[in-house]
Amino acid sequence: MLDITYLTFFIVTFAVILCAEKLEERLLTSKPFESYTKEMEKIEKELNEYYFYSILAIAMKDKGAYEGFQSLASEKYWPFFFRRMMLNTSLFFLLLTPYMLFAHVFLSNIVQNAFSWVMFLAIAYFTARLGFGFIKESFNAWKSAKEARKQMEKLGNV
Repeated sequence: MLDITYLTFFIVTFAVILCAEKLEERLLTSKPFESYTKEMEKIEKELNEYYFYSILAIAMKDKGAYEGFQSLASEKYWPFFFRRMMLNTSLFFLLLTPYMLFAHVFLSNIVQNAFSWVMFLAIAYFTARLGFGFIKESFNAWKSAKEARKQMEKLGNV
């Protein structure tokens, strides 16, 4: 059973993880990362265009165009996804490193395996955040496709 020491440690660790995430977001929108941010926004805009055109191809029942736009989107998406994930992950854990070292040096007598607990909680949180973002993007894409189909059907009935 968890005692108050461990519970306090977990709450403080979770708060530090949230602070590291907010700091990461601020850093990624700061001047040193300006070119990276603009490039990522440009790629995201291109992906949205490919998505729009693939939906349009579905509405026009053009399988070749649909497959072409899906192929273009796939070529852009995975490098974009992994590049963004790699930088975000690296920066997140880099910002969390001082707390992990603090936990290891100063809290290891109070909380057994404090460093490992911080790593576990950080990885669990980061994975959940990444998974939620992926699910959210997928749901929004599905919702947009549904709306586009409805609008195309309305245009077809006019």
